[in-house]
Amino acid sequence: SRSQSSSWCSARCPPLGSPTAMAAIPSPSPVAAVAYIGANNAPLLIRSFWQQPEATGSQAADLELQMELFSVLDQVEKRLRAAIQAQRQSPETFLGLLSPAILGFEDHNIYGHISVSQMKIFIVVREGSDAEIDKRNEAVLRSLFRQLHLLYVDAACNPFFAGLESPTFTAKVANAVEQHA
Repeated sequence: SRSQSSSWCSARCPPLGSPTAMAAIPSPSPVAAVAYIGANNAPLLIRSFWQQPEATGSQAADLELQMELFSVLDQVEKRLRAAIQAQRQSPETFLGLLSPAILGFEDHNIYGHISVSQMKIFIVVREGSDAEIDKRNEAVLRSLFRQLHLLYVDAACNPFFAGLESPTFTAKVANAVEQHA
C-alpha cells in the first residue's frame, strides 16, 4: 500500500538531494530518472538526471518524481491482477507505458519492468524525445530494462551487498542510461 511505502521511505530513504540516491547530473539523455522499487513497494533507489542547477528546484523535482512513481505502483498492480485473471502463467516482464506525467513543467512518460520476484524498475522518459516509445525504440527500452535488471541481480548476489545507494551502483546505472541514450 502507498501509505506503508511512504512511512517506510521516510524512515529509510536517503534525504532528498542526497548525492547517492537522488544525484542530479547534466545529461542530454532523454531518460529523466530510473527507479528501483522492491517487492514490498518500497523504493530501493531513485536516480534522477535533472539538469537543474538550484538545489531547491532539484529537491522539489525529486519530491514530485517520488509522488508520480508511487502513483504508478497502482497501475502495476492493476496489470498484474489482470494477468492473473487471464490466467497467464508468466506475464510479460516489460510493462510498457504505465502513465504520462508532468514533471517540472515538462511532459514525461513512465515505463515499467517487473521481475519474477516482483522487483519493479521504472524509467521516466521525456516526451517528445528520441526515446519516446515506438516500434523501433521499444527494443532500446527493453534492452535498457534488461541491463538495469542485470545490474540489480549482480549487486544483490554480492555477499557484501549493502544496498543500491552505493556510489558504484548509481554510477553503473548512469552509465547504462548513457549507453542507451
